[in-house]
Formats: sequence, structure tokens, C-alpha cells
Amino acid sequence: MIPANVLPRRSRPTTKSYRTAVKTIITGIQGHHGLNDPELAERLGCSAGTIKNARNEAGNLDGVTLMNVEYEFGPSALDPVLALGGSRSVPLNVAADDTVSATIELSEVLHLLIAAQSPASEGGVAVTPTELTRILPQLRDARQALDVLIDRARFAA
Repeated sequence: MIPANVLPRRSRPTTKSYRTAVKTIITGIQGHHGLNDPELAERLGCSAGTIKNARNEAGNLDGVTLMNVEYEFGPSALDPVLALGGSRSVPLNVAADDTVSATIELSEVLHLLIAAQSPASEGGVAVTPTELTRILPQLRDARQALDVLIDRARFAA
């Protein structure tokens, strides 16, 4: 369980906080996938100017464009916007074999975390921000796999 003092404080979203969250989404996707404004715009079905304005916090993304972010890059891509309300996204309609997927995702990320805590690693037994950045995609995949299992359990109860 995450300690309460580590969770973002929930407050009423503002245009500024929304635009900052959207900027986080855009720059994160672009950095992770190596996409420029026109390439990301094509994947999201909007103009390069829309992406540029969102990245520069000069404009908003409409709902359809945000849904295309989720469609193209997965539910967790919307987390910076949803965090404004104290939430995050998890997938629905999961397949019955997701337990196997979750086991694989979790074992892969566990292996990477153990390697990062090796005395011979970059930070020794302390995991450095650089090491975490390297394994961030696997951390996100493992989190999403856990969220799927949690939702399956919650909806089964």
C-alpha cells in the first residue's frame, strides 16, 4: 500500500493543472516512443499544431483525442489527467488468461529490480533514478497487469 503522504493531493482540476497533465502525457509519449509532433498527431487523429499547443500548455486536447491517446498507448497513458481527480486508469474486459500475463510481467520486473539492487549495479543496493527510468516501461506493464487482476477480483466479488 502506498503511504498517504506519497499520493498526490486531490484538488479541483483547473485549466492550468489539466494542461500541465496533458503536457506530461504528450512529452512522455514522445520521449518513450520517439515521436515528433506530426507523427504523434497522425496516430491520434489531430493536427501537429494541436500537439504543439498541448505540449506548450497553450491549448486543450478534446475528449476524442484523449480517448485516442488511451487507444494508441494504453489506459495508463491517461493517468496524469486522471490523477487530477485522484484516480488512474485500468483496462476492462480482460481475458481469462491474464493471470499468466501478470505472472510473466511481475516476474520480469522483479528480476530487473533485483538486478538494480545488486551491489555491482550502478547505485549498489540503492536503486537510482536512472535505473528506474530504464525499467519504467516494465514497471508500468507490471502495474497494469496487477490492476487487471485486482479488477477481476473486485468484479468477481
